[in-house]
Amino acid sequence: MSRLQKKFLIFVLVLGVSFVYGQVNRNEIPTIKGNRILRSNVDEFIRHQMDSLQVAGLSIAIVRNNTIVYERAFGFKNIVTQDECTPNTLFEACSLSKPVFAYFVMLQVKKGLLDLDRPLYHYLPNEDLADDVRYKRITARMVLCHTSGLPNWRENTGGKLKLLFDPGSKFGYSGEAYLYLKDVLKRVLNVDEVGLDDLFQEAVVQPLELEMMRFTWQDVFASKKAYGHRDGIPTQNGPKALRKGENTFGAAYSLHTTATDYAKFLIHLMDRDKYNDEFVQQWLSLQMDMPNEEGEMYRSLIFPVKQVGETIRYYHSGNNGDFRAYCHFYRSKGYGLVMFSNSDVFFSSGCAQRIIEFLNDKWFYM
Repeated sequence: MSRLQKKFLIFVLVLGVSFVYGQVNRNEIPTIKGNRILRSNVDEFIRHQMDSLQVAGLSIAIVRNNTIVYERAFGFKNIVTQDECTPNTLFEACSLSKPVFAYFVMLQVKKGLLDLDRPLYHYLPNEDLADDVRYKRITARMVLCHTSGLPNWRENTGGKLKLLFDPGSKFGYSGEAYLYLKDVLKRVLNVDEVGLDDLFQEAVVQPLELEMMRFTWQDVFASKKAYGHRDGIPTQNGPKALRKGENTFGAAYSLHTTATDYAKFLIHLMDRDKYNDEFVQQWLSLQMDMPNEEGEMYRSLIFPVKQVGETIRYYHSGNNGDFRAYCHFYRSKGYGLVMFSNSDVFFSSGCAQRIIEFLNDKWFYM
């Protein structure tokens, strides 16, 4: 055999080994602990958990090295009609709406249209809080760090919006604060609810090349959206509205999207090589001048944060009653996870926790 033939044989062997290794690699998912899990085993585990725990539907996306390596949908959009979920099925992102809205807010701060530390009162007085002058101290930074003093929902305070503590003095999770900030943004940008969503499309959805991510109701949702489920019974797949009509831009709760598109949003926050934005780094930095939740780390302006070993994990969960949502990501590693479910038992049954632990990660819920 000539030297040229030997070289060619070695080349073919190396190419063959690389191909086989690549095929094996594509069939496996790396975990945060460094080992690998077969995709087929993940599929089987999730199906078993959903069947045994009676979870209606689930959409999941896993990110490794800033790339989506696993995107699947399981179960049903409607458990009665047996209409199956697909990766394109729309889910309510629940409180995972908040980080996306916070990102949109920070883009306005970047443009100089909004000052994080100027009281929101100067942009838009809040008539519901007019009898308590303390509200005039509330800033956008306080809203994003959940230190505004407002309740989660006014339904928690007898239907009347009122301050629970001095703004900026301590942590208190609040969806109402996000709605106030949304109204401020409408005033600053001179748009209504639908117009604000249109600007969101221009500022976030289109630049990130997302397929579907909307805060306001679209007619196309009726055929693409999963039905929520309570106690194993379908509820509805129409718009959820709090006080302001059907087409409310619910900054704290009304985002409709897919697990895949939400994963792409997380990749934008993680991938420093592709999206080397110094502003994103600032927005994800710990706000150590703001009060933190008791026993927890300081928050960033977009996501709460946990220490997992020597690594920082950004995360969020959400609950719209008949929908549940969860995500987390490790920016330093380019690892992330998104899960949307149309079942009220996705968390309480332990299904979400079991999936995360099967992927060799640690479960946190907020």
